[in-house]
Amino acid sequence: TGEEAGWGPTVHDAFLKALMASTIKLPKKDILVSIQERLRSDFAPTLSKLSELGYTLYATEETSRFLDENGISNTLLHFAESGLKPSIDEYLSNRKIELVVMLSNQYSKRTITNYAIRRLAVDFGVPLITNLQVAALFADSVATLGLEGNKDSSTVLDVLSMQEHYDKSRSLGSHYPEKA
Repeated sequence: TGEEAGWGPTVHDAFLKALMASTIKLPKKDILVSIQERLRSDFAPTLSKLSELGYTLYATEETSRFLDENGISNTLLHFAESGLKPSIDEYLSNRKIELVVMLSNQYSKRTITNYAIRRLAVDFGVPLITNLQVAALFADSVATLGLEGNKDSSTVLDVLSMQEHYDKSRSLGSHYPEKA
């Protein structure tokens, strides 16, 4: 089913390694967010954190309105069926988006359109996060490890083979401390 594991001295290190092991490229700048109304207030701190880390947030119509109301910088992208520009489809197909965070559920108003956007992201190889906890851990991991923007992850992440992790763990006891 595509599960990946990442070993590391912290959950943040291991989580980002698992993402990269599953061929997800960490975004350098541009993230599309579309958050179902019932989930927005829970996710506002994560959206704020992504913005503070320097990511450019693109948002669907209602999500953009929510972000504006909460003082979170964003750029509105329209649904293709509206005929307005710039459109989500245009940005995804032209690879102007590096990550899609779409948190929708059975209460979403545009279930078919949301599916089409998720499908388009997958078709164009744009990483897609559909879970609030995963998106929050992504933001926390990038912030904790200082990987926002154009930073090279290989200089920050503790890249070791599993045997090297076992050896390090044994030499330091049952677990080893976080990096200084």
